[in-house]
Amino acid sequence: MHSFRKITDSLYETPVNYEDRSEGFKRADLIGKDQGSVHIGFSLAELALGGRIDACVHSYEKGIFILEGEIELNREGKCFRLGEFDYALIPIGTAYAIRNTGSMPVKWVEKCAPRPKGPDEWADSFFTAESEWSDPLSPDPLNPACRMTGHFDWDQLPPHQKVDKYMWGWSKKMLMDRAFGSQQFNMFIIEFADGGQTNEHEHPFEEAYLVLEGECTFTAEGEEYVLKPGTIAWSGVGSPHGFFMDKGVACRWLEIMTPQPPAQNWNRRLSTWDDIRDRLAE
Repeated sequence: MHSFRKITDSLYETPVNYEDRSEGFKRADLIGKDQGSVHIGFSLAELALGGRIDACVHSYEKGIFILEGEIELNREGKCFRLGEFDYALIPIGTAYAIRNTGSMPVKWVEKCAPRPKGPDEWADSFFTAESEWSDPLSPDPLNPACRMTGHFDWDQLPPHQKVDKYMWGWSKKMLMDRAFGSQQFNMFIIEFADGGQTNEHEHPFEEAYLVLEGECTFTAEGEEYVLKPGTIAWSGVGSPHGFFMDKGVACRWLEIMTPQPPAQNWNRRLSTWDDIRDRLAE
């Protein structure tokens, strides 16, 4: 299974369980049960100037990545100021609250795993007592108090690689994985140079792709789509998919994997196995 969606303003609404426990908060739920996902909850969230989300706890892990503006995150009494391309992990069972004390509305990615339950299912989240707000810290890799937070810049991407004859022009910067503190998913930035590609392959996990810059052709199970800012795609377990930089520009996206990949054999490229079959048949 796979999904491709255009992200429109009409998708944003205040979640039912937040109606009385937030102000100025809206969310567009993009990947979840309705799209066929077993493991992923992927949303875009917005918080108006002066808005807030009261302290809550989830029975799932949440990663946030700031796209625009600035929030303050109170994670069990330790506070952080997160701006554009900052990110933070909220472990399972960790109380947190969010507020917007900046000068503009805020937009961020929310990645949740295991997949959050729907409003008509078992309640997997609840609200709790507020923690005091201290002076916020900014992400700092040299400050142990800032663990499970970070900041991304485009110059953090390594040089493009050629992996093999089926994948080239590729660069990746990991943001969240087991070493960072995440137990349920990986989150990272991908860049493909103009003319690059990775042809059809599949995984024993789900992936989602939110384009930040540029555009490319995304193929999935025999269908073709144009990925660009304002779109999102998802591929399920065992769903053949590929990316082709045939639009005359590079493409950069935020990607997540859930569950975390196995240590070996996490990528099954169809063309590689076709080559193996042909060789063994000689």
